[in-house]
Amino acid sequence: MAAETVPANSSAAARHRRCIVVRGTPEHTAAAALALVADLAPGAVLWVGAPPCPSGVTPVDGRAATALLGQDKHAVVLDLHVGLNADLLAAAQGFVRGGGALILRADPTDAPVPPGEVAGMTVWPHGPEAVGGRFRARIFQRLLAGAEPPPPHPLAPAPPIAGGTPDQAALVANLAQRLAGAEPTVTVLTADRGRGKSSALGLALARLQAVMAHAPPVLSALEPAALGEVIRFASVELDPGQPADLEAISTQHVSGVSLPRRRVEVAPVETLLGDTLRPRVIIVDEAAQVPVPWLRRLVRSQPQAHLVFASTVHGYEGTGRGFGLRFVPWLATEPRPCFIETLRTPIRWPVDDALEARIFDALLLDAEPAAVPALVEPLRFERLDRDALAADEARLREVFGLLVVAHYRTTPADLHRLLDAPNLAVWVALTPDTAEARGVVVGACLVAEEGGLPPELSAQAAAGRVRLRGHALPDTFVSHLGEVAAGALRWIRSVRVASHPGLRRHGIATRLTEHIQGVVAAAGFDAMGTLFGASPEVLRFRQALGYDVVRLSASRGSRTGEPSACMVRAFTPAAQALVDRLRTRFARDLPVQLALMQADLAPPLDPELVALLGVALPPVTPLTAAEAEAGARTYAFGPAPFEAEAVAVTQWIAAHLARLERLGPAERAVVTWRVIEGRGWGPTVDASGLPSYGAAMRALRRAVRTLLADA
Repeated sequence: MAAETVPANSSAAARHRRCIVVRGTPEHTAAAALALVADLAPGAVLWVGAPPCPSGVTPVDGRAATALLGQDKHAVVLDLHVGLNADLLAAAQGFVRGGGALILRADPTDAPVPPGEVAGMTVWPHGPEAVGGRFRARIFQRLLAGAEPPPPHPLAPAPPIAGGTPDQAALVANLAQRLAGAEPTVTVLTADRGRGKSSALGLALARLQAVMAHAPPVLSALEPAALGEVIRFASVELDPGQPADLEAISTQHVSGVSLPRRRVEVAPVETLLGDTLRPRVIIVDEAAQVPVPWLRRLVRSQPQAHLVFASTVHGYEGTGRGFGLRFVPWLATEPRPCFIETLRTPIRWPVDDALEARIFDALLLDAEPAAVPALVEPLRFERLDRDALAADEARLREVFGLLVVAHYRTTPADLHRLLDAPNLAVWVALTPDTAEARGVVVGACLVAEEGGLPPELSAQAAAGRVRLRGHALPDTFVSHLGEVAAGALRWIRSVRVASHPGLRRHGIATRLTEHIQGVVAAAGFDAMGTLFGASPEVLRFRQALGYDVVRLSASRGSRTGEPSACMVRAFTPAAQALVDRLRTRFARDLPVQLALMQADLAPPLDPELVALLGVALPPVTPLTAAEAEAGARTYAFGPAPFEAEAVAVTQWIAAHLARLERLGPAERAVVTWRVIEGRGWGPTVDASGLPSYGAAMRALRRAVRTLLADA
């Protein structure tokens, strides 16, 4: 079967980007894509998917591709035969420079949905056939409409990148002058992708010759790969009074030419939170990906520094709205002058670029809550039909816009799950309809139906032989806490809840949640629960609704900077008995968990959060010797992390210290440092001589198994 090549492009302008869809078998689409990029240099092509690919081009998978964000290519080839990945699709178009092309390799229009596209949303007892097709239909209808005839020849190289924009030039000048000043300042820089944010940061540093000579600026980001563009532009020689030649720098980058680097240091965010490093200038790129508590502590830890927090908005890797809603307003309360800068004009492609417009439209990257000047009562609460929601663009934008605002990291994949995951439901709070207009969404809650699992499946999960995909609450209780019977209970998990940002303190989220609780309790569910990055605000909200904290995760979330908390509101006696058992255990485990977390050198937890975690806990009940051994065995032979059974393991080992002679040097060091002395994983790895945290964690589990032998 010959490949069917269908380009989609609404403009013939030279710098507009194209979307070319190549349909057929994987072999045919690969051949067609190879022909299209035949005249492009290897460094100008990004090939996402399996080979064959052009000579000199290294194929990358989705994870590796997103790590390259910030680069630009003349053509990006994306393999859709394995399935439609919403996050990867959004990221892929961000690499394409003006005049370039996004080439999508896809099955024929009548082919079945690829298994990989639905595998992540196949949740017991639902099979692949239960996963909806609403998102796929949306992408094909909204992104690929307006197809053009195929090009009769290979793609030509894209035209040169524009030499910057007036707003970028003004930003570079302002920022360089500000960072050279004597008094410390804070600057917040936001921009959509492709606006020259990273290059502007680098060019501003390139102008700071005196600062760079005597006190090297420090660059930081949650993902170090995000700093490549800033470093590259900070390394160029600038001709005073002349604009930087962005195309020349880009050409050097594409061809692999190594640029000379000045003294620009790179440091993890964590190392800037203490007292040992005191740079004059600190730039945090993609700051919305850094936990807000860490950003706040950075500001307080570096009172004499010029601070720059830069972030992509409407980002493909997550919008990070916590940065704009929680961190930026907080900066206004700090004594340092705070400057807000925005880059609006694209550099890599035209202002009216058709590909960007279609991607934003199809993936709702620009979704915002409805405009509501004031709350109108009475509110009504509805569970939305998702077929109707997919067909109602205005309503979908209202719902997704609220969920984006409420969460630290909302990606296009969340839209896919919202529309198609078989165990999810969408509830909303609506203002009343009027004669002039229908009501609008002022509250939204996404919930998942979980549990009701057969005993044999829960037993396998408790033994670590399977993961309970799509059943986050049962998986937490069964796999991490050994409560096998919890898998059979019927759960409703609150995935996300949001109220309109302009209508705070009207109790919208509370009333919506109470309504859902009443409906699901009447329907026979045992309990409603939630997992979230613990914060005082959310804990107070859930506690006021009757929820109890039953577990704190062993590690902190990469987005919130806080450990994940699990809270439950029980409806039936069986669920209440489970909550009582877990609360008793939580009261015993919490002090040890907090101590281990602090030993891992993370920033201290919010004191208010710690106080709320301890509200109304039952008295601590010591473990018996038999209970300690049982907990040690649960850890040694199951999937739970050490921290979930730290009290039991520590108590049992303390009673059997003579057995440590059974262990080799590395395993004995891990037991001594992490278990007996309660040291952090970092020092434990160093003391044991093991190569990584993962190796130390595996060694600890093996060591406990050895110690338990013949016990």
